[in-house]
Amino acid sequence: MREEGTPDRPAQNRAPHRSRLSDLPETRELVEWFLHDLERRIDAIRSALDSKDAAQLRDLAHHLASSADGYGFDAIGRAAREFESDVRFIVLRGESAGSDEDSLDDGLDDEVALTSLTEKAEDLIMLCRRAIDAKDAA
Repeated sequence: MREEGTPDRPAQNRAPHRSRLSDLPETRELVEWFLHDLERRIDAIRSALDSKDAAQLRDLAHHLASSADGYGFDAIGRAAREFESDVRFIVLRGESAGSDEDSLDDGLDDEVALTSLTEKAEDLIMLCRRAIDAKDAA
């Protein structure tokens, strides 16, 4: 989500994102299934972020990264791995501060980290949406 006064994302970040396997007849149906499942994954990421469930966010990002790679969506895989790493960092920071729960609240003593994580989640979701849009445009 863009705040007033902040620059819009470059046009390349809004362009449709396609799988490198989309044009192969033997994988086309599997890629379409993955794209259909992305809606569920997006909803799950938003839900886990809203509830600040770090363990769920980490798991969702991890599974999305490996699935995206397997279905030829390399950019989604990279973004999901980076997001997973960011969630791990925040949780570790919270644990080093003396908490042993697996919640984002534990690593967030200010809103800056949560805002950054939310922005990265939105970037990941945007990549997923670009992939879905590419399917719908085809």
